[in-house]
Amino acid sequence: MSGFELRLTKLVATLHFPKCELPYWLGNKFRGGFGNVLFRAVCGYLQPRCSVCLSREDCLYYELYVRDRQKRGKSQPIRPISFIPPFFSKKVNAKNFKLSLEINVFGDYVRYIPHIIFGLKFLGSIGLNRTSKYELLEVRDYFTNELVYDGSFYSESVKTVNLAKLSPSDLPGKIRIDYVTPIDARTPISLEHLIRMVRSRLIHYVNEYGKGEVPPFSVKDAILDSAWRRHKLYNRSKREGKRTFCGYTGYAIYEAELDDNARKLLSIGLLIGAGAKASFGMGHFKLSAN
Repeated sequence: MSGFELRLTKLVATLHFPKCELPYWLGNKFRGGFGNVLFRAVCGYLQPRCSVCLSREDCLYYELYVRDRQKRGKSQPIRPISFIPPFFSKKVNAKNFKLSLEINVFGDYVRYIPHIIFGLKFLGSIGLNRTSKYELLEVRDYFTNELVYDGSFYSESVKTVNLAKLSPSDLPGKIRIDYVTPIDARTPISLEHLIRMVRSRLIHYVNEYGKGEVPPFSVKDAILDSAWRRHKLYNRSKREGKRTFCGYTGYAIYEAELDDNARKLLSIGLLIGAGAKASFGMGHFKLSAN
């Protein structure tokens, strides 16, 4: 699978909440909250006037929250930075609570890592809600575990990988997929359909922030066992108002035959997830031998 190129930088931030009352789903909280603090930090207008702003092509807020046309297509583009919080599936009321937040940064947007750190710190001082302020303890590189930010000092020691160069997953005949954040799909989800959703998400990223074409794949699979849980997810935005959509978590055990492209797509999917709503941290999964 060498027909494309897409660079990914992946971070893991550790947040400490002295006390918190967190909802069961945080994907909308981090996306919306980060947008609010980013706008305050970078925009000189009281209200966004992106359509007439001469700086919009170099504005991270415009790129993450306003740009509404794909480079190759007419719908809204997939965003170059996404936050992937854990999915609790229930409300969390706790003290001295630590949360691990993964952050995906694609292509040249690695240059905005200082902005990401500043935004997360700013958001922590405001809180995800009125009872849930946090401190950004550290940020580490996902691939090397090296410290990128220790609470005061920022290091540029980040590793960027070309997803096309990843090795295919070495899989037995039977594998288990755990769907750890809600995925926008009908259940039961076949392995072929999951890989197709990974490829679809990858194509959107390649079209916007990489280059080349993602080749097809071949899979034969059967679901041996599965269990699913449906979640109703709520989001409110300034542009689209209140929205409701659904996602599923759960697991499935598959017996499968996969070609090299399918196995590489699974490796990529472990990093970028699958399907729609990537900016909400949806569609992420884990893989294990069964």
